[in-house]
Amino acid sequence: MHSSSLIRVSPCSFWLTAQAPKLSTVVLSAWLLLVLAGGNSQAQTSAEEISFSRLQQAITAISEGNLRQAKAILTAVLASRPRDADALNLLGVVRAQQHRFTEGERLLRRALGVVPTHVGAHINLAELYVTLKRPEQAKQLLLAGHKLAPARADINVKLATLYEEEGDHQEALRYLDLVPREDASPDYFNLLLKTLLKLNRLEDARKLAAEFKKAPIDSEATMTFAMLLAAGGLTEEALTLLEDALSQSSASYPLLYALGVVNSRIKRYDKAEDYLLVALKAKPADVATLRALAQVARTSGNLEKALAYLLQARRVSPDTPEVLYDFAATALKMGLILDALPAFQRLNDLYPRQPAYVFGLAAARLRKGELEEAERLSRIYMQLRPLDGSGYYLRGAALHLLNRQAEAQDALEHSLRLMQNPQAEYLLGLTLYEQGKRVAAIERLRTVVQAHPEHAAAQATLGTALSDAGNYAEARIALERSVQIDPDDLRANYQLGLVYSKLGEKEAAKRMFARADELRASERQRESVILKLIEPPEK
Repeated sequence: MHSSSLIRVSPCSFWLTAQAPKLSTVVLSAWLLLVLAGGNSQAQTSAEEISFSRLQQAITAISEGNLRQAKAILTAVLASRPRDADALNLLGVVRAQQHRFTEGERLLRRALGVVPTHVGAHINLAELYVTLKRPEQAKQLLLAGHKLAPARADINVKLATLYEEEGDHQEALRYLDLVPREDASPDYFNLLLKTLLKLNRLEDARKLAAEFKKAPIDSEATMTFAMLLAAGGLTEEALTLLEDALSQSSASYPLLYALGVVNSRIKRYDKAEDYLLVALKAKPADVATLRALAQVARTSGNLEKALAYLLQARRVSPDTPEVLYDFAATALKMGLILDALPAFQRLNDLYPRQPAYVFGLAAARLRKGELEEAERLSRIYMQLRPLDGSGYYLRGAALHLLNRQAEAQDALEHSLRLMQNPQAEYLLGLTLYEQGKRVAAIERLRTVVQAHPEHAAAQATLGTALSDAGNYAEARIALERSVQIDPDDLRANYQLGLVYSKLGEKEAAKRMFARADELRASERQRESVILKLIEPPEK
């Protein structure tokens, strides 16, 4: 069909939206934007009417997800009318939804070749390019579509989305300002809010939030908008929006979940947990809610409760990467290496070379004493994230334990050039001490304890180095401070006994040696009990 037919210029355009989860395949969905122009002044032929009827049938089939039927209908139309731009456009959409992207592109380009002013084909081909991660080509098509139909809200919103994604927030706002409020969708509100926040126009963001409250928008959209507000620092506005929405409707899951997450963001952990528990009753065994409850527990310091929620989440969704990662990281923080290690290994098997998972596996290998493997993994992480000092720190720790002190020193110094980290400072001081560079070690460790006086291990190492240098008075101060912070540190207790002995305080020395013997025995016993209590996670 051409521009004088029953369906004018852009009769049917399907906006293909591509959702690309972090670690899953692209999923395509379509929603129908059908614009039917009135008939022209000329009588329509029966062939055109039949073709129009078939196009309507194809549209219905696509909207119902019956792509095979839609393809059969459109193929039949094109057999008799091979230059029907509308049929080519629709068949291009079908092929794109079937992940036949090359064929979809070819068909949409054919539609534009027949009718260069076909707005629907411009939009659909642009969206296909977005799916294929070719944003510049998508933008050029949308700009062409904008010239043809400058008032179309969908084109303006999509252009604004592309400009926002490339960081041109001012240009994004220019296209959003072209969209009338009566055509505003939840996506429009969300994009406008993100843009205003990026431009630091907080007053305008607050006004938009007040306007959003008056719009007839469902609880899912309210949840998304409120969480964007909170992420932009407007937490009170987010809470007000959510609480007002909750008071005007039944206790819907999206509102309860969002209230839990936003309260957690501002450290109102009791309220956050209350809302999330009610949300979990509304939607039992929901993974997102279980993860949010685990986050509240973890940030509140209750790692055991966090792990319990994550175990529930794993039963529901055992291979969801976010659940596996939260579980592994929490278990590692609790010292449950035999639980953390298989989870991190599973993540790396499913998603190799994903930086966070490589780092987690390296840390777990390090904690388990598998030093060579930890060092190898840390090098992979450094390749993936060369500007992250954490990778160099992890490698430095592994090399230190492998007694490759000169290499460890290089790695730790590189880490400190990239980021400030008291643990790296401490480990560098310890590495210098192990190399016999006592003066440099003392200087480094003094820097650590001055900035972080509660760093028990740094105090203990500084005291040991000072004692070796014959400075028993200052060594005593550092070691006593270390024991005060961590009474169960075996090395600090033993070294303090040695310093007391050097200072002639025999009774004090005897007490510290006795305490060190107790700790040595209990440490062996504790390790034995832990090994018996920890069970590997279910496969």
